[in-house]
Amino acid sequence: MDAYLDAVWDRLSGAARSDASLLHETRKRLLTLTALLTIIIASVWVVLTNASVIGGRPFVAFLCALTPFAFAPFPYLALRSKINLDLLCQGYLVTLYSVVTLTAGALGGVVSTTSFFLILVPLLGSLLLGVRVGMIWVLVVTLTYAGLHFGRELLPPSSYETLGSAPNDWMRMEEVSFWNAAMMTLLALAASLSVANFRAVVGKSSALLIEAANRANDARQGQAAAEEVSRSKSEFMANVSHELRTPLNAIIGYSEMLIEDADHNGAGDKAGDNRRVLEAALKLRTMINDVLKLAAIDAGKLAVELDECQPTELVQEAIDAVDQLVRANGDEISIVDTTPPGVWLSDGDKLSLCLRGLLLNAAQSTVNGHIEVRISQKISEGLNWLVIEIEDDGVSLDPNRLQNLFEPFSQPESAKTRYFEGMGLGLALSQRLARLLGGEVRASCAARGGACFRVEVPAQFSHR
Repeated sequence: MDAYLDAVWDRLSGAARSDASLLHETRKRLLTLTALLTIIIASVWVVLTNASVIGGRPFVAFLCALTPFAFAPFPYLALRSKINLDLLCQGYLVTLYSVVTLTAGALGGVVSTTSFFLILVPLLGSLLLGVRVGMIWVLVVTLTYAGLHFGRELLPPSSYETLGSAPNDWMRMEEVSFWNAAMMTLLALAASLSVANFRAVVGKSSALLIEAANRANDARQGQAAAEEVSRSKSEFMANVSHELRTPLNAIIGYSEMLIEDADHNGAGDKAGDNRRVLEAALKLRTMINDVLKLAAIDAGKLAVELDECQPTELVQEAIDAVDQLVRANGDEISIVDTTPPGVWLSDGDKLSLCLRGLLLNAAQSTVNGHIEVRISQKISEGLNWLVIEIEDDGVSLDPNRLQNLFEPFSQPESAKTRYFEGMGLGLALSQRLARLLGGEVRASCAARGGACFRVEVPAQFSHR
C-alpha cells in the first residue's frame, strides 16, 4: 500500500515539486491524497444512499449527488496554488464537517448513519494540523452530535435513508443491519486509508531524514578528514622547510665567506659565481620562510602581538625589502600618506610582511613603470581601519582569475608576458596575514592598467 500511495503521489506532484521544507511537502501530500480519498468515498456513499431517498426527496437526492464535487478543488489547490497550506487544510475540514452535518441533519440527525462520518473530522484534523486542532474538532463534533440529538424533533424523519418502502418511522432489523454495515465499512475504509496515507508519508519522511543524517555525517567525516590532511600537510611543509634551512644556512654562510675572502684578496671581480649562488640561496631562504609562516598561520601557531607603529615606516620597510628588484626592473615607487599625525596600534611586523608580499608582486609585474602606495584611514562600525593601497601599471590582472589569486602556489598571468618568479606564495601569505590581523586583502584591475591591491586592517589610532 505504501508503495502504491508513493507512486500515486509521484505521478500527481511531478511538475508541482518545489523547494519547500520536508514538513510542508508532507502535509501537502496528506491533504491531496486525503481529499482524493474523500471524493471516492463520497461517490460510493452517493451510489448507496441515493436509491433510497430519490423517490421521496428528489431535491435532497440532488444535493447528495453533488457531495463529491465539494471536495474536488482541494487536490488541485494543494498541488498548484500558493494558498497558505494551513488555511487550505482548515477549509477542507470545514467543508467535510459542513457536508456531513447538513446531510445527516437532512436524513434524520444522529440516527442517520451518515453522521458516523463526523468521526473522521477530528482524526483528519490531528493528522493535517496537529493534536491541538484535532482536540478542538473533537469538541465541535461532540457539540454537533448533542445538537442533532436534542434537536431531532426539528429534523426530517430518517425513513428516507433507512426504510425504503416502509410506510412509517420504524425500521426492520435487516435494514438497520445493512445500513450500519455499509456505513461502518465506508467509515473503516476511510479511516484505514487515511492512516495508511499517513504511515506512507511518515515512512518516506523518515527515510529522507535518515538519508539526510547520513549525508551530514559523511560531510562531517569528510571535513574532519580534510582538516586532518591540511594539518598533516602543514606539519610536513614545516618539517621539510626546517630540514632545508640547515644546509641552506651553510651555503649562505660559506658563500658570504668566499665573497669576503675574494674582496679581501682583491679578486672581487672573480667572485661572480659566488654572488650568484648567494643570491639564489637568499631567494630560496625567503621562499622557505614564507612556507614556514604560511604553515604556522594555517596551524594557528602564529599569534598577534600589538605594538605602536607608523604606517609610513612599515611601508618603507617593505619597499627596502624589494628595493633590489625594483631597481633592477627600472621601477619607481611613491608613497602618498593622508592619515593624520599620530600612532597606530597593530602588529607592525606582520603588517610589514603582508605589504612586502604585495610590493614584491607589484615589482615582479612592472618593468620601467610606476608603483604607488596610498595610506589612508577610514572609520566603519565604530572601528578605525588602516587602509593601504598598492597600485601598479604593470601586467593586467585577468578578472576571471581574481577569486583564485590568493590561493597558495598560484601566480597571476598575462596573455602578453610573464615576469613572476617563485612558488606563488606571496599573495597567499599576504592575505592570511591580513586576516590574522582581522582585516582583508582585495584585488582589482587598476584604471590605468596593472593591478591594485587594497589592504584593510583594524588598528587603534591616537593623536600625539
